[in-house]
Amino acid sequence: MSNIKLRNTYKSYTAIFVIGILVGCICRLLDYFPADTLWSFSSPQTLFGFWIITNTIIVMLSTSNICAGISSFLYMFGMTLSFYALQAILGMFIPMFSGGFRFGLFILFTVWSIACAIAAFILYYWNREHIFSSVLYSLPVGALFAETIAVFIYFLEHQTFLFQLLMDIIGAVVFTIIFFKKVNYRKMYIVGIVLSTLVFYYIFPW
Repeated sequence: MSNIKLRNTYKSYTAIFVIGILVGCICRLLDYFPADTLWSFSSPQTLFGFWIITNTIIVMLSTSNICAGISSFLYMFGMTLSFYALQAILGMFIPMFSGGFRFGLFILFTVWSIACAIAAFILYYWNREHIFSSVLYSLPVGALFAETIAVFIYFLEHQTFLFQLLMDIIGAVVFTIIFFKKVNYRKMYIVGIVLSTLVFYYIFPW
């Protein structure tokens, strides 16, 4: 991963936008899978975990806060654009995708793309050598643990969303270990994870 970097260049931004388009198409095609099964492969992007994991990776690969913000927006916007555009195209041939281009949802998730860009811009400051870096590192981890708890409870009640649950667990554990090795204030990092987990769990409508 250290050899792969996102830069403030047209080539880099084009690449991340194309990746977003491809991911959006894949997520749209996953709607072929039923949502009420054990694994629930249908549209994993409907929960926050997928967004948190992919955008955290974008921040990790970025070379500046501006690069992180723009790359995050282009990735999310590309995914949103292809997701709803492909639905409109497939809807002309496949009844389950009928409904046309959902402009309202497209605008909503475009706004979320801007929010993700702002978050990525801020999170990149974890590269600076100060105590607040440890807090920034803890935020995506805490958010993933919060969703893990929520999805686990839902899984116990409905026996579904196993794929999302495993994705959240793996993402949370991997990021916890990676960031633990990076931070200078490890106690602050651990406290930040606990507090952010509680905050995200109670403020989001899981």
